[in-house]
Amino acid sequence: MRKHLGMAKVRCICGDEILLLPDLKEMGKAIDDHVDMHIKNLKAPRCSAVKAENLRLDLIAQVFRLISQVEEEENP
Repeated sequence: MRKHLGMAKVRCICGDEILLLPDLKEMGKAIDDHVDMHIKNLKAPRCSAVKAENLRLDLIAQVFRLISQVEEEENP
């Protein structure tokens, strides 16, 4: 599975790509760091919390979809 993960990326709505990391803890940190960047750029705190959580959930969902695809390719 690792050979494919090194090239896989998740794409944020802003267009930035985050490399898919084989360590889930590190992947979570990469997502959190990216979401934190978005929070700093948002003006309304209440709105930013909702947008940040939606962004985080979208990126996490992409991670799980990619992992699932790699698993299916390696274990048909």
